[in-house]
Amino acid sequence: MDMTTFINTLLSTGNPVLPDPVAMRVALHLVWAVVLGSGVLFMTRSLARPYRLGWSALVVLWTLVPSSASPAYWLGLAFQTPSLTSAVLCLSWFLRQVWPAQGAALIPGPCQMKGLAVAGMVLGWVLLLDTLAVWPVSVYAWGFSAAAVGIVAALVMLFWAVWGDSRTGFPWLMLGVLALFVITHLPTGNVWDALIDPWLWVGLQIGWLVSAVRRWRAKRSPATIRA
Repeated sequence: MDMTTFINTLLSTGNPVLPDPVAMRVALHLVWAVVLGSGVLFMTRSLARPYRLGWSALVVLWTLVPSSASPAYWLGLAFQTPSLTSAVLCLSWFLRQVWPAQGAALIPGPCQMKGLAVAGMVLGWVLLLDTLAVWPVSVYAWGFSAAAVGIVAALVMLFWAVWGDSRTGFPWLMLGVLALFVITHLPTGNVWDALIDPWLWVGLQIGWLVSAVRRWRAKRSPATIRA
């Protein structure tokens, strides 16, 4: 195989590797169970720890029910399966709440979290503009190619080299997401769907706005005091 054929094979989107249908159904319930369980744990943070864990466990078990009685069935019809990044981040946060000492290293540091948020927002906007046919080529379709996975892995390693910190597990989380995708091709066989989903993107936008408002208020406070 010459170099031209090799490059064309890497960039080809004509023969995407799709996940197994059974794995897709199982992942639908598992991923939504992780996301909803973490969400309940967050919303009940004012309760005592046993009650928080109890409510979260009930929601997780309810979501794992393999029928239309599960909220994952209806959420899947409306929103499909959350990204692997959402699942891994929610799971790492959940583990930190259950086992604080062991789970602390799984959460990205502040600098890394900002970089992750910026990367997620940029990717979300690129994909949104792609749906409006702004780009000359289909960026989403390119996510089915083998080259897309390699480029994302290279960017993660570059991010690690620049902002990496041996005390956090952030690079391993992102590399774990890519490894899960390579092994399972969940949730759709497209690497962009594994990296980000609409709810995660909206959450990143809200988090950025809240952070910007807080910084703006912090800057105004000293000026107000001096006046």
